Amino acid sequence: MAIIAIGAGHGINTPGKRSPAGEREWSFNNKVVSAAINYLGGYENARIVRLDDPTGNTDVPLSTRTNKANNANADILVSYHHNANTGQWGSWTGTETYHYPGSSSGNSLARIIHPSIVTAMGLRDRGIKTANFHMLRESNMPAILIEGGFMDSTIDIKKMRNNVVMENTGKALADAIASHFGLKKKDDGGSEQGYVEIVTDSLWTYNTADWDDKAVIVNRGEVFTVIRDKFPVGGGHMYQIKSGLYITASSNYVRYYTK
Repeated sequence: MAIIAIGAGHGINTPGKRSPAGEREWSFNNKVVSAAINYLGGYENARIVRLDDPTGNTDVPLSTRTNKANNANADILVSYHHNANTGQWGSWTGTETYHYPGSSSGNSLARIIHPSIVTAMGLRDRGIKTANFHMLRESNMPAILIEGGFMDSTIDIKKMRNNVVMENTGKALADAIASHFGLKKKDDGGSEQGYVEIVTDSLWTYNTADWDDKAVIVNRGEVFTVIRDKFPVGGGHMYQIKSGLYITASSNYVRYYTK
């Protein structure tokens, strides 16, 4: 069993952790972390220890986070952040990953995960670096802190505002962690294929796992193949369907069945 301690940096109301437009760093961090946790659920022998408050309402103290990871005997720790430079818009850009100075195990973990985040974000590779951060220093296991991009970059913010990029970065993080541990995907070969039928007059689908990212309207009686089982999204649940779009999992609007 691989025990993975992971957390989105800060809380939604943490002072100063804003883009110049007022967007909250935790919201960007959370999109990646939530996606990573969801995708890790598709692997065998992966246990998740989430270190931040999943609602973002509380900025969990750093000592509480590392104590939780240490007490859980986690095998690795991943703290996910987005960077800032001056707090004013600029053209600086890039993704970087930190480990504790002198930590060979932290460096090894960074070398496995960092390239996947760089590729998924599609930004400049600022490299693997070292720092005396609390999350890296006080953890008993290999630990890394990732800065996905700059919130005050006119380049990077476009990626961060794109929910597809955030979702894909979370998947890349999950797959890299799975590769680090040699985890295998769960065998769904014996399970039945799932379908959803629209049982209301009309219904929105979504481009990403985001209730605000509307795609196209579908109508009563239409049936879609489910490729990702029900998972939580912002107070509700969604399915992902074969087209790649997402749809509500509420039984008030769809009927799930197998053949």
